[in-house]
Amino acid sequence: MQRLLRVDAVFERHGAWYIGYVPTVPGVNSQERTLKQARASLAGALRELAEMDAQALTGSHRRIEQLSVQFESRTP
Repeated sequence: MQRLLRVDAVFERHGAWYIGYVPTVPGVNSQERTLKQARASLAGALRELAEMDAQALTGSHRRIEQLSVQFESRTP
């Protein structure tokens, strides 16, 4: 049975590399020279995880919380 998974992915450019990750799925990331390659690599990593442990994609092993942090600002 085929299923469709939709997630929010983040892609950042660092020098000559594109880094991609899925904030809600720890450990799933990619690093490639082009954005197109990073997308394909990230999709492949998600597919592999889903085939090995689909429950890891559902959030049953994690807790997502919002944190507040106080800090001293060095700029006025």
